[in-house]
Amino acid sequence: MRLFLSLPIPEEAADLLEDLQTDLPAGRPADPDQFHLTLVFLDEQREETAQAIHEAMEHLRADPVAIRLSGLELFGGRAPRTLVAGVADPAPLRALHAKVLARLRAAGVAPERRRFRPHVTLARFGDLRRHETARLERFLTENAHFEAPPFTARAVELVHSRLGANGARHEVLAAYPLEAVRPA
Repeated sequence: MRLFLSLPIPEEAADLLEDLQTDLPAGRPADPDQFHLTLVFLDEQREETAQAIHEAMEHLRADPVAIRLSGLELFGGRAPRTLVAGVADPAPLRALHAKVLARLRAAGVAPERRRFRPHVTLARFGDLRRHETARLERFLTENAHFEAPPFTARAVELVHSRLGANGARHEVLAAYPLEAVRPA
């Protein structure tokens, strides 16, 4: 099973992201119904490992996280592969990411090592032609000050990602509430 742990994007923010996609001059837009913010990509896992992930996450104790999507960025260097919306203050997400990683490691699950850059994917690109790159640069300049209203993430979701001809389809397998942690 191809798995990841993520935070859902509320409808109000998803609607703003979808509005941005309508003016996208190139690429394949991400499905707005599947917008999410990945905390940990777990890749292919056997069923028993998926169960260990679930059990570890059931014991996650973390506060809800305030998030504000802000700014657009291209991932992929000179040959952009992905357009993403960034996060204004990633520090609370980095703290949650660290707690999730600690839970997974305690359960014997070792996710691949990746630099954590919180974002929401808006579009993916194949090989861009020069005129597409120029239009994409204009799009980024015109939308450089993108901001969505802040929202609070109140759950982490375990998601099964099935790859297909038209991209990935995501199915939420479980949700783990983020509730205010009270001192003992």
